[in-house]
Amino acid sequence: MSMMPENNECGVRHRFTVQHRDTTPNAWPAAMERLAHWCAVFDAEGLAPVEGGASAGNLSFRTPAGFVITPTRSRLKTGIDWTSFVEVVRADQQAFELHVLGRGIPSSDAFLHERIYAARTDVAAVLHGHDALVLQHAQALCREFPIALTTASRVFGTLEDSQESANELGTMPYLIRLGHGFVSVARTMDAAGELAVKVHRRAAQLAAQG
Repeated sequence: MSMMPENNECGVRHRFTVQHRDTTPNAWPAAMERLAHWCAVFDAEGLAPVEGGASAGNLSFRTPAGFVITPTRSRLKTGIDWTSFVEVVRADQQAFELHVLGRGIPSSDAFLHERIYAARTDVAAVLHGHDALVLQHAQALCREFPIALTTASRVFGTLEDSQESANELGTMPYLIRLGHGFVSVARTMDAAGELAVKVHRRAAQLAAQG
């Protein structure tokens, strides 16, 4: 299964509305440093490939008020500043609206992060990336790792996809979103990031084996 054309993020913008409550997110120095670190790792490992001038992927961590997430259409490279991140402090599903702290717009998949945090009290980090090798070898990877698989390919960024993907993740630490990418979750960013890299490198081995 390859990427759905509709899920190629080149030129895609968020579908929800945004209410800015402040121009600066709350400062969580240690967590923001780790978030910036994993942004750089995703970029270096090819887990957030550049599509249309921006990185395809989004990373977040839980806060007491909600969660901090990378902004939409950002470049996940070394040196990203903490003020670039956006803190989501309220999600209104009925209005499909997010209330945020920060100058930017939260990632187009922000509602997926919100739905996972709402369903999984054990999760404090949600990392989403695009990995063609993982999509290609999804079935084999599911036999080797504790991985969930979506039942169908869906257009991302909708409330329906957010809820269905969170449901299909269930209690697993990793979800392959058919026709899209993957989500890795854990109690820490390091655990979620390390799993994402491990699965990616195994997919690369499978590809090399033919």
